[in-house]
Amino acid sequence: MRVCSIRLLVLLLMGLLTTGCSDDLANGSSDGDSDGSANNDAGDSIQRTDGGSFSDEFEECTGLFETARNTRGPADLIIAIDNTPSMYNEIEEVRANMNRLSQMVAEEGLDLHIVLISCYTLDCLRQDNWHTICIDPPVGAADACRESGDHLDDSHPPEYLHVDSSVESTKGLESIIDTHGDWGHMIRDNAAKHVVIVSDDNDDWSAEQFNTAFLALDNRFEGYQFHGIFAYQNKDDACAISEEEPCCIYAAPDGEGVVYKELVQMTTGVSGDMCLQDFDPVFNELATAVIESARLSCEWAIPDPPEDQELNPALVNVKYSDGAGNTFLIGRITSADKCNQVEHAWYYDDPDDPSFIRICPQTCDWIQGKPGATIEVQFGCETVWVPET
Repeated sequence: MRVCSIRLLVLLLMGLLTTGCSDDLANGSSDGDSDGSANNDAGDSIQRTDGGSFSDEFEECTGLFETARNTRGPADLIIAIDNTPSMYNEIEEVRANMNRLSQMVAEEGLDLHIVLISCYTLDCLRQDNWHTICIDPPVGAADACRESGDHLDDSHPPEYLHVDSSVESTKGLESIIDTHGDWGHMIRDNAAKHVVIVSDDNDDWSAEQFNTAFLALDNRFEGYQFHGIFAYQNKDDACAISEEEPCCIYAAPDGEGVVYKELVQMTTGVSGDMCLQDFDPVFNELATAVIESARLSCEWAIPDPPEDQELNPALVNVKYSDGAGNTFLIGRITSADKCNQVEHAWYYDDPDDPSFIRICPQTCDWIQGKPGATIEVQFGCETVWVPET
């Protein structure tokens, strides 16, 4: 299921303020009028999630708009790349796309950790003409990546770790399991998990063998997605059609990635045909898969009020617009343990000294399923409560 981005529009209303607030809500930028006042929604029909309705509930609320992006994540991405002699072009494609992938997910507010398993030093090469890989900044940390001959540790902690291990053409899956001791510390409890293989060959392991071994490493891997860039066709079959067929040119002798294809299907991942030598669309799909797997954050930091102002927790409301012309006022409850008693609601992390506004799990699911939806957290109007049983 495609999960669509949700923009968070925060309307800071401390009485009739005309000065700005801090941008604790990530990437805030002023959308207000030049005099500091905000356009309001007077006249719009605002539905209460408990069945009530308002027409002018926020008519007297004026103030400064700040736009802030909701955040996703986190997500952990483990990539193993075949280092064998036939992989030069593919390694260059991965290098070219890694920063683009990182940028695409960063634009969605996602906290991404990347583990790359593939050799970068001469010592890791087991025979002549194997290829190392080094990722350019900002993902990688090696400024002289290309000029150095790629024999650099380009790790950039904590977001990016390069595990220096040669990956043989039919041992990509085994390399992920064998190096777990080197990258296991990168895995986070609440992160979506993704595995990617890039190879022009098939694998010695079966799909079930890898799946069993991978899940045995860490119970947090449950629900992972497997993705791959591999040959969709056997080299001999491709050459029997024509020597101009892409897989006749680029695939290994028994290179059809049947094991990788099975893992992609098993975990509803995405894949690309390595033989086409066009990785941009695959990385686009991979970015989408990573973004969609990482749940939207359903909490928002309360920004510091301007100097000489204090937040009044009793003057806060949360309004939700579903992107289809419907607007809902989400009521407040006293605490998270009341969520199972209401249809939709929000609450403070600490009612006495709040730092975050949080919404109930069912409300989080509700807003995530709506393309073009917005949330407004409004400061300055008397809080509307949801009746609790």
